[in-house]
Amino acid sequence: MKDYAHSEDYDPIVTELPRIQRAVFTLLASGGKYSAADISACLHVSDPRGHIRCLRDKGIKILDEWCTSEHGARYKVYFITHL
Repeated sequence: MKDYAHSEDYDPIVTELPRIQRAVFTLLASGGKYSAADISACLHVSDPRGHIRCLRDKGIKILDEWCTSEHGARYKVYFITHL
């Protein structure tokens, strides 16, 4: 699996992505950290984690980290750092 580190490296693969995967990539590439719930609300996608998995399988480096809510629930946020 190739690790794309620069935006020009992503260009060929992004143009071939299905519509929803391209939307998830574009949101994450815009900056910020988004939970699965955030992505669902922004893009009206029922479960973006499957799309994130597919993007990772295609070589797009999507990072994640665990967060804890004010009520103690744990959840992951997803982001892309190098474009």
